Amino acid sequence: MTCAALVWVFTVSMVAELAFAQEPPALLVVPSKATVLVGDTRTFRAVGKDGRPLHNIHWSVSPQIAATVTVDGDEANVKAVEPSSTVVLTAYGSGDSSEAVIEIRAGGSMSAGTPIWSVTNLPGCKAAKMIQAVPSANGPDLYVEESCPQGTFIRAMTADGREIWRRRMGDTGGILPPGLKSTAQAQPGEHLNLTGHSFCDAVSSGMTKDAVSRLTRNRDLRLDEKEQRSDSWVLEEHGFRCNIWFDKTGAVVKKKKTFITD
Repeated sequence: MTCAALVWVFTVSMVAELAFAQEPPALLVVPSKATVLVGDTRTFRAVGKDGRPLHNIHWSVSPQIAATVTVDGDEANVKAVEPSSTVVLTAYGSGDSSEAVIEIRAGGSMSAGTPIWSVTNLPGCKAAKMIQAVPSANGPDLYVEESCPQGTFIRAMTADGREIWRRRMGDTGGILPPGLKSTAQAQPGEHLNLTGHSFCDAVSSGMTKDAVSRLTRNRDLRLDEKEQRSDSWVLEEHGFRCNIWFDKTGAVVKKKKTFITD
């Protein structure tokens, strides 16, 4: 199995750029930083102080020659057009603004160890750990725990760095979000593997079934004939599960990567 070229590392930024005593930003773009390849599309959202998506946000991207932005509901889809070391995505709303920085690279794959996204810590906080969420429909893929002057905060995230909500532990009366308690008490070997290898990272929107099939063969993954003819594939490898959905033409329309504990 050849994995080195597909190693992408999810990271959470350890830098708090705002003043120690400052309130959480009223508007924050997540993920805050991203690295993408030419032709790829990455989704961003603007969240408020509670980490939940904000509405009626206006988006812009610069330089426009390097990337395009389209709005889908409350989120922005940025498509990488040509290589650029610094593309700035800006969200405007409620009299405030926030930015995310995107690096666009040429080539067919990321080099080993490349951080594909990061999020800015809450002001005055330090990221303590990342914990896999118990899989659920439309729920978070992982939790980020941050140690702050006001206490411990939990941020619920998708696998591609979009925040779903955040809360301070004391504000829930000591009750953890569903699924977090059992996972947080797991043994160290059961925590999220941030340096794992995933076939799912190599699958992109618009890819044909034949192209995905070639990837599965390269990774020594197997599908039975019935599943190959279906419009929904599920592939598992150590530490990960990848759900892939195809349209009627056989092109990828959606994928979901799930982390699996040992």
